[in-house]
Amino acid sequence: MTANTLLGRGNHEPVNIADYETAINNAGQGRFQLQILFLAGLIDIATIFEAFSITYLLPSAECDLRMSSYGKTILNAAPFIGTLLGACFWGKMADSWGRRSAILIANSVDVIAAILSSLMQTFWPFVFFRFITGLTIMAAHPLCFPYLTEFHSPIYRSRAVLWLEIFAALGGILVPLVAWAIIPRPWLLGSAEIGFRYNSWRMFMAAAAIPALICAIATYFSPESPAYLMSKGKHDEALAVFRSIYSRNTGNSPDSYPVNRLEMNFTLEEKDEKEEKASTRSSVILMIKQISHLFRPPLLKNTIIGLTSLFSLQLGFFGFGMWFPELFNRFEEFQEKYPNLTASVCEVSNMMDEKPQWMVDWESGTNATIDCSEDTIQPQVFVKTLSIGITCMIVTFITGTFVERIGRKRVIIMAMLLTALCGAGSFFTKSAAQNLALSCFLQAFNAASYATLMSVIVDFYPASLRGLASTLILSISNIGSIVGNLLFGLLLDVDCAYPVFISAGVMGGCALLCFFLPNNKIAAMS
Repeated sequence: MTANTLLGRGNHEPVNIADYETAINNAGQGRFQLQILFLAGLIDIATIFEAFSITYLLPSAECDLRMSSYGKTILNAAPFIGTLLGACFWGKMADSWGRRSAILIANSVDVIAAILSSLMQTFWPFVFFRFITGLTIMAAHPLCFPYLTEFHSPIYRSRAVLWLEIFAALGGILVPLVAWAIIPRPWLLGSAEIGFRYNSWRMFMAAAAIPALICAIATYFSPESPAYLMSKGKHDEALAVFRSIYSRNTGNSPDSYPVNRLEMNFTLEEKDEKEEKASTRSSVILMIKQISHLFRPPLLKNTIIGLTSLFSLQLGFFGFGMWFPELFNRFEEFQEKYPNLTASVCEVSNMMDEKPQWMVDWESGTNATIDCSEDTIQPQVFVKTLSIGITCMIVTFITGTFVERIGRKRVIIMAMLLTALCGAGSFFTKSAAQNLALSCFLQAFNAASYATLMSVIVDFYPASLRGLASTLILSISNIGSIVGNLLFGLLLDVDCAYPVFISAGVMGGCALLCFFLPNNKIAAMS
């Protein structure tokens, strides 16, 4: 690969003492950064599996768990509520114990919770363990952005974050593939008579934890961020990481690394730690002080723009995205019933809202006779969601390649406006093919704007606050995910025009807000 990609030569002129930027430049750009990109990509894939696996099992699990549309809404929202509550914890852990430690613990706990969730036989225990998933891997997911960028020199940071979104798109392809391979199978352990059924959709839930397990193992063997180590005053450990990066990229001995000493800076966090060390309430007070830095000048403007922009993107991505398989499933059932008719998404939703037989039996009190064996998802749903993932991957790759030439601010604004137009346009579609095309581009443009915006946000904050800022901003913005799920879940069967146009309007309005983003193409990282 050439210097125009994520591989580059770096600057290897002898330097006696260097700040972080000089040190990372002298370490070079090459194999090591690709290794970190693949690790961050694994984190993305694992998070996508946990976030979107629910959407593929809803048609299969609704009978087993006795779920109405309202129940599906609660189940979809549970992980995002967990994300909100876990944000400060993982952000604080990342800035106090390290990005690597936080990512490792979050993924390990998630694996346990995911396996336990697959064993649950009733609705509320299942919801609880999906809440734990949000509390762990989804809440800690934003840490992959500072962890990734802190190993890259300025010229490659935006590109690295954009190309990281390719892995998210790959996850969007793998989830329906794995679901397609497992959920339609008539596999069953146990029976309704003994009160324990471990059928194919539960096996899929357990399989969805495999990427998190692989991620935890890979993280264990990876180094800590040198920017974090420097912010903690760990000079020798940070220098050892820079030497390891240099050796991996060049093939030379670590001892030939041209930097001998690192320029250490005192940070807001170190100052606050010294002030609060003697207090038994030090960790809580310190976290509150750190959060307060984000909501005071000069960081206040960046925090508000970041929160508002990500809120709108999350509302669109998870509002539309989490309900795509359900909508596609309704389209397929509609076309089976009425092969010669065409209808819009809203018309299909209104015509296909009749109660399934299991729900009629359940409401009439004949629980013992309910047969859930025929409750499954239409095969074409997997093909359509695969198409969305492939489109996201192509658009993200193109965006990542040209982002610095176009400018990050322009990319964010254009992608957000296109997302809003695709969302509003879905109301006017009259066939499953038209709906699929708009769905593909809606998710692709949304993903491109999200990744580009995250590459800007990580540049907003100093290393001592970057982990907390990333998790807090992204997790609070997950209120958009919850709102999007509630909008679609509660209004889809009432009048789906409301959630469609509200989501599109919020995203379009936020594109205008992004005009106030800083316009710098390459930012130096503290």
